[in-house]
Amino acid sequence: MREQPIGEAVEDDEWPASDVMWPPEKEIEVSEAHASLVKAVAGSRGVRFFTAFIIDIPSDTYLGDVQMAIDEAAGEACGILLTKHVTGRDAATGEPVLTEEATRPFKFPCSEGVAKAMSAFCGKLKMAGIFP
Repeated sequence: MREQPIGEAVEDDEWPASDVMWPPEKEIEVSEAHASLVKAVAGSRGVRFFTAFIIDIPSDTYLGDVQMAIDEAAGEACGILLTKHVTGRDAATGEPVLTEEATRPFKFPCSEGVAKAMSAFCGKLKMAGIFP
């Protein structure tokens, strides 16, 4: 007798498959959040800020840090991606000079928690061609 497969059909409201991962997000103080993210959610009450670094699973490459502002009362999230690039060398020490760049803040509806907001934001970065 043939056994039936044990997998279940994917529902439309389930999280999309992703080629990125992050460790558990960490809550941060507003003073630790990037200025552009804080400005984007200015005036909102009860906003909580989170951060996590993102890794590309196939290549095991660090892609940057996501900072996320979550306004649970309004059902909105706002995220930015922070990346660091070598922009030169220190003349005295020869050490690389790193410059941090941030994407523009991106607001979107999300009332299902931080992990769902991170997943949705990473999906949007992939659609924009920022992530592989």
